[in-house]
Parts: sequence; C-alpha cells; structure tokens
Amino acid sequence: MPAATLRASTWAAIYLGVAAATLPAVLPVMVGVFADRFGYGVAGAGTVAALNMAGILVGSLLCPLITARFGWAAVVRASLAVMIAGNLLTMLDDHYGYVAATRLLSGLGEGVVGGICYAAMGRSARPERSISIYFAGQSVVGMIGMGSFGWIAASLGWPWLFLILSAIAVPGFWLAAVIGRAQPAAAGPRAARSPGNPLVIGALACILLYFIGMASLWPFLERIGVGKGLSPGIVAFALSASAFGGLAGSLVAGAVADRLSRTTGLLSGLGLLAGAVGGLLFMPGTAAFVLSVSLFAFAWPFQYAFQFGLLASLDRDGRLIALTPAMTGGGLAVGPAIGGLLLENLSLGAVTAFCLVCVVAAVGGTIRLRARPA
Repeated sequence: MPAATLRASTWAAIYLGVAAATLPAVLPVMVGVFADRFGYGVAGAGTVAALNMAGILVGSLLCPLITARFGWAAVVRASLAVMIAGNLLTMLDDHYGYVAATRLLSGLGEGVVGGICYAAMGRSARPERSISIYFAGQSVVGMIGMGSFGWIAASLGWPWLFLILSAIAVPGFWLAAVIGRAQPAAAGPRAARSPGNPLVIGALACILLYFIGMASLWPFLERIGVGKGLSPGIVAFALSASAFGGLAGSLVAGAVADRLSRTTGLLSGLGLLAGAVGGLLFMPGTAAFVLSVSLFAFAWPFQYAFQFGLLASLDRDGRLIALTPAMTGGGLAVGPAIGGLLLENLSLGAVTAFCLVCVVAAVGGTIRLRARPA
C-alpha cells in the first residue's frame, strides 16, 4: 500500500475515532445533563451513561465479526448511521426508558466505529505516534466540551448537544472510503476461521490489565486529596492540571516513539507512574499533590502508546486489534469497582499497591511478548 494512502487513512481514522469518542470524553457533563435537564437524578443519569458505555463495549466486541464479512468503509458508514440515529432519536422524547434505549443504540455504533479506527491506526507505519495523536485529540475535545457543553445546554437547550455530537460525526461518511483503503486483503475463509494469534491475545490481555490497574486509582484522586486535608479548590485545580498532564503525555509519547525502543518507553512510563504513586502516598502538601496527580495523568497515555505499538506490530492484518476499545472499556469498568472496595475496606496503600502490581504485570507481559518473535 502506498505510504501516502496509509497516512491519509491514519489521519482519517484519528479524526473519526475522536469524533466517536466525544461523548465519553465529556461524560461528566452529560451525566449532569441527564440528571438535571432530563430530571433523572444522579442514579438514573448514571444508569443511562452506563448503558451508553455498554453499547460501546458490545459494538467493539462485535466489530471483528462484522468486518470479517464486510468491508471497513461500508461498516463505518452503517455504524455512523446507527450512531447519529441514536443521537437524533434521543432528541424526540425525554421518557427514561426511551432515552436509555437510544443511548444504547448510539453506543453500539460508536463501538464499531471506534474498533475500526483502532485497527486503521494499528496499520499505520508508526502506531505509537498514531495512538498518541488520537489521545491528544481526545484530550482537547474533552477540555473544550467540558468547558462548553454545560453552557450550551443551559443557554440553547440540551438538544443542541446531540446535534453537535451528530454534526462532528458527519464527515465520517466521506472519510469512510479513505479508512477502508487501510483494510488488509482478505486472507481467505480458512484463515478467517483460524484461532487468533496467541501473542496478539496476550497483548490485548496486557492492555486490559493495565487499564484495570490505572482505573483502580484514577477515579479516587479527588477523595485522596480531600483525605490529605486539601481544600476543594486545591483539589479541583489539581484535577484540572491533570488534563494538561494527560495531553502532554500523549504529545511526548508521539514525539519520542521513534527514538525510544518499546521496552525503554514502557519502563520509563513505569518509573513515572511509580513516582506519581509514591508522591500520593508519602509526600504531603499542595504542590506534591498537584505534581503527583499531573504525573499520573502524564504516565497513562505515555506508557499506553508503547503497549499499543507492540499490539499493532503483532496484528498487522488487523483481525483482533479492533477489540482494543473493549479491553480499555473493560478495564475502565472493572478498575473503579476494585479500587473502591480496597479504599473503603483497607487503605490508600492497598489501592496504590494494586495499581502498581497490575501495571508491573502488564508491562512485564508486554516486554516479554516484545522479546518473542511475532
């Protein structure tokens, strides 16, 4: 495949992947909209948001099965139609069951689109850089959306939010053909029925374990700050600063991916995470908390870029890499549940230890896979 074609497919996949992930990127604001504007309350809003995320998870799991029978371009267009239809249908009624069903429908489309975009990014010449730019774009969209979506809902009305989500995705109907050019040639029915490469499955398992560990600590940083005696304003400032830390981690990973080996990148990220966790555990004071939270946010996408790069190098035909959103989503679902139990029944030390054990195991497994021939 010509390099120019592959680059165009990668950039198209980055844009569309970010567009499909816009709602998860601004999920706290959307929960507020469902709770206040729709009148569902906190519990009801959380359930609706969970159904949207469940749809994304199911869609990403179905993605490899669908793309084994149909071309990427056709599947992207069909999934975009489902995603946009879910957004537009949400605007027609505010009945709880109806809105929950439309958000589940939209999530299915988002999950399939996201899976194909991950596969296309994995086919790029520099997958570490591709995923880093994707995460940087997601961070920027999250910053803009978190700052503006609440105002839009209050000033113009909540239906505008779903119109915006739909409008952002519309260019995907034209970009689908560009993304489709990155799809590898069919390997034949016998290869399609063969079991997945165990190395690829191992790399996916490492990503799942990594996200379980990181997500076991991340949701509770606010509680940790309060427990250290910091004021709500300081804690809010630290969490805002962490958004820039995550953006910086994505950009730095993209800049150094060609200069560092994957093993060096993974171990460097692990060292940064250990420093962040140590700061949260042992260093008192405002500056230490702000620095530790920002370092944690920096290490997350930085380290993940090298994990994704290994996965992409093992799965060049793109059969299983489309499951990546399911692994990350599964980790984001399981991690907070475990972290909450550990923090409530044991201690902060237990949560940080669990986080580090999971990440060390994930990094060790990834390095071991890196040392074996693909």
